[in-house]
Amino acid sequence: MEKGTSPASSRRINTREVFDLVMQLLVVGLLISFSYRILEPFITPLVWAAILAITLYPLQTRITRYLGGRRVVSAILITLLCLVTLIVPLVLIGSGTVTEIGVLRDTFQKGQLGLPTPSPSVKDWPLFGEKIYDLWSKASSGLGNFLEAYPEQVKSVASSALGVLASTGKAIVLLGVSILLSGVLLTYAEPLREFSTRFVRRLSGSLHNDLPLLAAVTVRKVVKGIVGVALIQSVLATIGMAVAGIPGAAIWGLACLFLSVVQIGIFPVVIGVVIYAWQYDTTSTAVLLTIWMLAVGLVDNILKPILLGKGAPAPMLVVFLGSIGGFLLSGFVGLFTGAVILSLAYIIFQSWLSDTPAQ
Repeated sequence: MEKGTSPASSRRINTREVFDLVMQLLVVGLLISFSYRILEPFITPLVWAAILAITLYPLQTRITRYLGGRRVVSAILITLLCLVTLIVPLVLIGSGTVTEIGVLRDTFQKGQLGLPTPSPSVKDWPLFGEKIYDLWSKASSGLGNFLEAYPEQVKSVASSALGVLASTGKAIVLLGVSILLSGVLLTYAEPLREFSTRFVRRLSGSLHNDLPLLAAVTVRKVVKGIVGVALIQSVLATIGMAVAGIPGAAIWGLACLFLSVVQIGIFPVVIGVVIYAWQYDTTSTAVLLTIWMLAVGLVDNILKPILLGKGAPAPMLVVFLGSIGGFLLSGFVGLFTGAVILSLAYIIFQSWLSDTPAQ
């Protein structure tokens, strides 16, 4: 204690400092809270836009170099390319799904909805042949009988499917907005990169100065190696099913997209489609569709090593939990953002846990 300073005055000074600190924290907390509430409607498209901008930044750098430094022109070209390559396939799958749902609704209202009669050979399938034949026979005799036999199960599946379709339409709209926003972010890529680097380094301290680069690499790997492969697989599978005349091809394509993102793979859909083709299509169609669907199901084994490079960005369990958790949190939109964000969080946590700069 300094000479001439009483304990009482020291306590008053400390109390004042504490009060000032509390008021500062309260004001900052209120500003953050109100800012979040103002930006909340834009958070999801901004997250998508940031993910796309980070992924496309190396491509934009090369295009800008070819265009003589015209960064705005390169951002516009990349935005148009993304709209064509991402939105068009999703819109086609979505519109096809809506059309097929409408056909199913009209058929149901006429009381004609049902499946083709199963072949007696279904009974000879191992393990579940008799059970599958029984369920298939009930469904083929008309959906009304099937609903009477399994009302709760059908109601639960139908409500879940409608929820997925609704969130899918929302996701397509948000993706379009996010692509436009990503073009704006790419236009200001350099100042935004410098700002994010300073911000992350300020948060992480001097030990992990490579975290901005680590985060960018992780986002690019997840988007290209997981989301990109899932989109390619689902589009190819939908094309094959549509050409072969499989009923509900767009709906099954949407199921392939979901299963591929959560790392289960499209083979559950492939098995069902191939079985249907061999039961009700011509032999040549069934053979060609079987070859096509098996090739599409195995294409991820070729594309993932190419797009991911050396090593996966995160364990499959992390990607699975991120996709499912994001889907439950925000519908079809979260199916993609959840995988990216949780993978990024895992990599950053691993870097912090090792207490050494990440490689």
